[in-house]
Amino acid sequence: MLPKPEINFQRTPVTLIIMAIVVALELVCTFDPERRFYYASNVKLGMLSLIWEGELWRPFTSSLLHVSFIHALFNVYWLAIFGRVLEPRFGSLRFLGVIVLLAYVSTMPEFIIDNYNQPVDQQIGSVGFSGVGYGLFGMLWIGRRWRPELREVCNDAIVKLFVGWFFFCIVVTYLNVMPVGNIAHGTGCAFGVLYGMAAFAPRHRIRWIVLAAVASGLVLSTLIACPGHRGYEEVRQRAKQRRQIERLFQSIRQTPPVEQPLEHP
Repeated sequence: MLPKPEINFQRTPVTLIIMAIVVALELVCTFDPERRFYYASNVKLGMLSLIWEGELWRPFTSSLLHVSFIHALFNVYWLAIFGRVLEPRFGSLRFLGVIVLLAYVSTMPEFIIDNYNQPVDQQIGSVGFSGVGYGLFGMLWIGRRWRPELREVCNDAIVKLFVGWFFFCIVVTYLNVMPVGNIAHGTGCAFGVLYGMAAFAPRHRIRWIVLAAVASGLVLSTLIACPGHRGYEEVRQRAKQRRQIERLFQSIRQTPPVEQPLEHP
């Protein structure tokens, strides 16, 4: 039997606020499907190569968008279940930091690998909170080894469900039945396990904290530079061309006018 969500704003304000944002966005998009593209592009919430033009918020905001109401409902449910245990334990501010970090370290690998050789105008951004959900699951999965109380929301049945769903999604993606962000699921879970070791492991905690920080830093560094990625290289080339044009116009403006000699009658 699946656990029941807990609605308690005093204990889990971050969890409930994120849930409300996801549900609100999805309700609007469900009744007005054109809003999905509008939010992703015009409002700049979706994941695109524009991250390399300074729009660094996109990996997080894209996790708030979903492809359907069922997709959003599934992720919101597990956020409520996992958040009711992790947010009071870590505190709301730290928990928010974990969520944001998981959004980045799961979304960036998905986007980079899926679009590595794609031109900018053909690149596809992933959406959804699943990478974060798998990250929270990974934290609880490893954490329950030392904190038996975590089994309340991460029992053996839930572990089987998440592991089974992970491989099921790989199969349906391979068969072209439905595209799924499997890389985001996998990297989210891997980083969740790493963060869980840093948070719950009774021994060598400093090592795990350092390892988690280094691994996260490597992924986050791709927000600034990702050599070899076609999207990044095209964005960098456009930026170089803009700088050359700006320097050209600047040199033209700074060139003193040529004085014409006076003609004597």
